[in-house]
Amino acid sequence: MSELLESLVAKANAPLTNPEMNRTVGDGSPRFELYHFALSLCSQKVRVCLAEKGVTYLAHDINLQIPLLGNYDPAYVQLRLEADPGVGFASAYTGRSSVATEGFDPAVVPTLVDHAAGRVVVDSVEICRYIDAVADPDGSLTPPELATEIAAEIAIVDDTPHVAVFYGAHPDLDFRPERIRRGMPGVHDRKLAKIRAARELVASDQRLAAAYDAKIAKEEAGKLHVMSAGRMRASVNEILTIVRDLDRRLDDGRTWICGEQFTLADVFWAVSLFRLKWLGMSFAWAGGHTLNRAVRPAVAGYGERLFERPEFCAAVINWPGIPSTEYVSDHYGQQ
Repeated sequence: MSELLESLVAKANAPLTNPEMNRTVGDGSPRFELYHFALSLCSQKVRVCLAEKGVTYLAHDINLQIPLLGNYDPAYVQLRLEADPGVGFASAYTGRSSVATEGFDPAVVPTLVDHAAGRVVVDSVEICRYIDAVADPDGSLTPPELATEIAAEIAIVDDTPHVAVFYGAHPDLDFRPERIRRGMPGVHDRKLAKIRAARELVASDQRLAAAYDAKIAKEEAGKLHVMSAGRMRASVNEILTIVRDLDRRLDDGRTWICGEQFTLADVFWAVSLFRLKWLGMSFAWAGGHTLNRAVRPAVAGYGERLFERPEFCAAVINWPGIPSTEYVSDHYGQQ
């Protein structure tokens, strides 16, 4: 690893001193360092991928909760800027976290450092593909004969408006967990205050300042998005359509989304479906609800198979710092 990258990693790691939130996962010496957050959807995708591949890594659980918001720390943002996702900064907001469609957010998780290659990788899709390619290539989660189908499924999950239904409420019925409903009012204003304070610290650094300016624009747009009844209704309806279409693809009795082989696409669907259930949206497949009457039995069975995998349980359900909600207490009761 270059001296520059070593220096950037050291600076990003300096405030991360809690041993419970900065620990080695797995056996042996870690090749990778992962900067993540327990509850982050994109971080969960990467952790499940690492677990499925049996990879040892150093996990830095950055606290994204207010007032800490460690993802806005200039040293961490500087480290992320070493990656080259090939797109401009994200400055708009659609309730999605896809780098491919929204752009590069310089102040989010996850971030992966590969010490062996001296490389920083951002974007959960690219991180998972990278891990799958370089760690135990013989145990690939992306078999060549299924590569096109896997990529299509991952794109669907990546473009699902998970973020919108986390921060915003459906105008007719706020189904989210009580803890989320209580914590969301004013959240964007508190985040913006923290981002602006960090931006003042780096005003003389043109690149860092531009990164923070884009982040400010994105959060301002996010505040407006979740306050829009029309946009929030559309986000929920889009997810209901995505689940309906998933049920149709699974309706032939296949075990996993691309057939009988578990793939990287299943990693992404596992995290997506569990997040929807965690938020109170399992009515998307359970039916019998004001917002969706139709039952989607194939998705229901698929989700339960995904949630029972030991790797998923280790990386999501049993991962420290992920609170249960009233909608997933059955899974936590099984521990």
